[in-house]
Amino acid sequence: MNNKLLILLFPVLLAGCSSPKFSAEPISSENQSNEITIVKDNETRDVFLQTMKEWCLDTGHQCEVAADDTTPKAEDLTLIYSSRWSWDFRTFIADAKIKAYKNNRKVGEVEFKAPNGLNTNKFGDDSKRIESMMSILFNQETIDAAQDKISDGSI
Repeated sequence: MNNKLLILLFPVLLAGCSSPKFSAEPISSENQSNEITIVKDNETRDVFLQTMKEWCLDTGHQCEVAADDTTPKAEDLTLIYSSRWSWDFRTFIADAKIKAYKNNRKVGEVEFKAPNGLNTNKFGDDSKRIESMMSILFNQETIDAAQDKISDGSI
């Protein structure tokens, strides 16, 4: 009986210890541009857009912000983002996604997920995690490097 209970509880315990993860399909070099249009998501906290704009300034990209639900020019490199925060004694990014489009097709995507479990790595610097998402999307940082920063607590 105890073995059966342990087998049933094991997946629950593992899920509770899941750490935050990045996944991505970076933008290929032929689709990258120094001029970027970011479509504002009114449902996402302002810190997300502000951090994306700061990343653009820091990396020499010119970013134009378009209103939510705007259809940008097809030839522009356009970023569409969304994020959801969760709470576990304090807020943290639970999941976030940035998709890149050019010529009416998706050319890149990055996603971040922080399960609301027992792992305290879900708490971190939201802005630094968003910066890492942008760097991964633009192929300036690897997923492994970003994961290492989560593990060592620097983001």
